[in-house]
Amino acid sequence: MIDSPAHDKTRTSTEIKKLGVFVSGRSVRHIWLFHGLSNIKYRLKVLEVKMAEVGLVLTEAQLQVLEEKKLDDEACNKAKWPIQAI
Repeated sequence: MIDSPAHDKTRTSTEIKKLGVFVSGRSVRHIWLFHGLSNIKYRLKVLEVKMAEVGLVLTEAQLQVLEEKKLDDEACNKAKWPIQAI
């Protein structure tokens, strides 16, 4: 679900069930794979694109997840580069 890209397949399945539609966690995973949303980074990228295209207003939880992703990306880049020769 675009509303909560950080949820895993089980949590997403539970949230969809609350809306009255039965879908298993396995089905959620299959749908994500079919649409190229297999991991959180891809789902966050779609959220960012929707935000830019539609002018979507993000919730506090969505902003927090995006900020965590940005910090994680920065930490990964610092860990990889620069490579120092010994």
